[in-house]
Amino acid sequence: MKRVCLLSVCFVFLLQAVAYAETKIAVFDLQEMVEESQYGKEIKAKMDAKFMSRGQQLNKERDSLANLKKQIDSKAFDEKTLQDKVMEFRRRARDLNEDFAVFQKSIKAEQAKLIAPITPVAQKVIKDFCVAKGYTLAFDKQTPGLTFIADGLDVTAELVKALDAAKKAGK
Repeated sequence: MKRVCLLSVCFVFLLQAVAYAETKIAVFDLQEMVEESQYGKEIKAKMDAKFMSRGQQLNKERDSLANLKKQIDSKAFDEKTLQDKVMEFRRRARDLNEDFAVFQKSIKAEQAKLIAPITPVAQKVIKDFCVAKGYTLAFDKQTPGLTFIADGLDVTAELVKALDAAKKAGK
């Protein structure tokens, strides 16, 4: 009977200690973490190499359309030529919008393809970092409902360093 009472008293004290344990919270920005890391810089370089020229072509076409719009607005043409220019403007604007939508979709698809292998590495780095530093909870800044972050809780810079270290280690 004494043992049961002693065990129950010890159990109550243990539960109280766990209940009042210090809670450490970390906040990070996963997007910034990836973008600022070596992984992110490599992805940006690949994306620039693949999509820069097409983006420049689309910008030139947009500028050309803006010039055509100015010409139409100046009404420096006879009625028939003006109608032809308006039709040309509408067709080219529609084509540009379609091309731009396809361009954006291809950028997003390529970005997702390049980021996919990094995601598990980043998650492991975050977990290992939080365990090593004794954090109880970790939130991404993009978490809905997270409206206030006190100074000192953001560990993004430290996680960028840890992610770079993981890359160097070949993980």
